[in-house]
Amino acid sequence: MGAEKQRRRGFVVSIVGLILVILGVLWIAIIFPALDKMPTDYERTLYFDGNFTVGSPDNSASFPIEQILEQKATGTQDGALFIHENYIMENAATGSDISADYGFEQTLAVDRHTLKIVTDIDENHRSGYWGPPRGLGEGDSFDLWNPGANQALEARYVKDDTFRGMNVVLFRIDVGNITLPDAESPVTLYYKTTIDLTIDPRTGTVVDRDSVSVTSLDPVGNMPVLIANVYYAESTIVDLMDVARDAQRMLLWFETVIPWVLIGLGAIMVIIDAAFISGRKAAQS
Repeated sequence: MGAEKQRRRGFVVSIVGLILVILGVLWIAIIFPALDKMPTDYERTLYFDGNFTVGSPDNSASFPIEQILEQKATGTQDGALFIHENYIMENAATGSDISADYGFEQTLAVDRHTLKIVTDIDENHRSGYWGPPRGLGEGDSFDLWNPGANQALEARYVKDDTFRGMNVVLFRIDVGNITLPDAESPVTLYYKTTIDLTIDPRTGTVVDRDSVSVTSLDPVGNMPVLIANVYYAESTIVDLMDVARDAQRMLLWFETVIPWVLIGLGAIMVIIDAAFISGRKAAQS
């Protein structure tokens, strides 16, 4: 009778072990991918500082600016998340709102897993990425949607680096001679920009951003009408580094620790039971 109970107990241990192993595999293949997506209640506010130089080189005016970017998820469709963005601009010297001249709003349809813009669903059929994908490294590049250029621009790997104690990758967008369509302007305007992105490769979070954009009357930018130098405010850098660290911890637990603990524990239970059965058979013989 005791031997029969031991066999049953061993059978239960093996079954539980196999279930844990299967659950761990399913977690990696199905459960985590289902969880790994942007939340439908996504909401974030980013703050920028910078400087605008407006007018021709012989008759220009410069002033400091503050920019607020309000982002909020507004709904879903076929796996895409609609994200409304509102760019609010302020002359920091006078405190006046200049959003009527330099601000704008847009709503993008973004894939919740990859952060790619879903072109077929997006209201303006935009393309490229809304934000950097995860896992970027040496030799990589990706197309990032740029509202100033009204198109996706290629961001290329520059180097690995350390930013305030965090391992990051630096990517750069450097393009010029982009024609800006403007039905209200009697002249053709051209656009060029250089954008430096400091990215946490583990999470894809941009923890620092600095850009210089030139809108001009000639392709090479020698006749500028607007030079805009815009970069993350210190408060936003601090907030986004916290976001990156929190996301790193979540990925560590949900992508690595939980499934491999399940698989490891289950495998140990099966191995121990198999070893116990083999030892018992050896003793009986």
